[in-house]
Amino acid sequence: MNRFRNFILVGLAALGLVLAQAASATTVQKFTLQELTKKASSIVIGKVEGATSSWDAANKEIYTFYTITVSQPVKGAKGGETITIRQLGGTVGNIASIVPGMPSFKKGEEVVLFLTQKDAAGYPWVLGLQQGKYSVVEQAGVKMVRNDLAGTEFLTPNGAHVQPTVAPDQQLGAFIDGIKTTLDVDGKIQATPTE
Repeated sequence: MNRFRNFILVGLAALGLVLAQAASATTVQKFTLQELTKKASSIVIGKVEGATSSWDAANKEIYTFYTITVSQPVKGAKGGETITIRQLGGTVGNIASIVPGMPSFKKGEEVVLFLTQKDAAGYPWVLGLQQGKYSVVEQAGVKMVRNDLAGTEFLTPNGAHVQPTVAPDQQLGAFIDGIKTTLDVDGKIQATPTE
């Protein structure tokens, strides 16, 4: 009898772990960098100035509003502009709403953002959840971009699961040049083919 009870307890614990893993991830369509670039309504390099969380009008969802000062527009924005993005989740009082896969921001952080058009409430969202947010970090005096995909599971357009792959850190300038090449805009690096 004890063996059977132990078997049931181990089975329930294993099921709990599987369900906990499934509950800690958000599934979203996987985008390549070129797809993010083309689908984004705007792409900006900016600095996170602050964040405010509040309940929606119906007191059902918590939203966090991040203020970003644009230092360099890449697509569809103006330099020096301040934009406010909105996303699900945040903390109000002692209640926290956490949405796995949603990008996180820190005050003072420099970021590259791929943004959607404004929603019905007038706010853009980060495109593809965490896929559309790159943190700018400094390594040996060189600015690099990094994308953290923790908590995000990916699907292809036909619904097949895709393993998340984390791209290595890239130099900020080369990263932006690659975006400009995809957009075919001025300022990209011109390569001369060798014979």
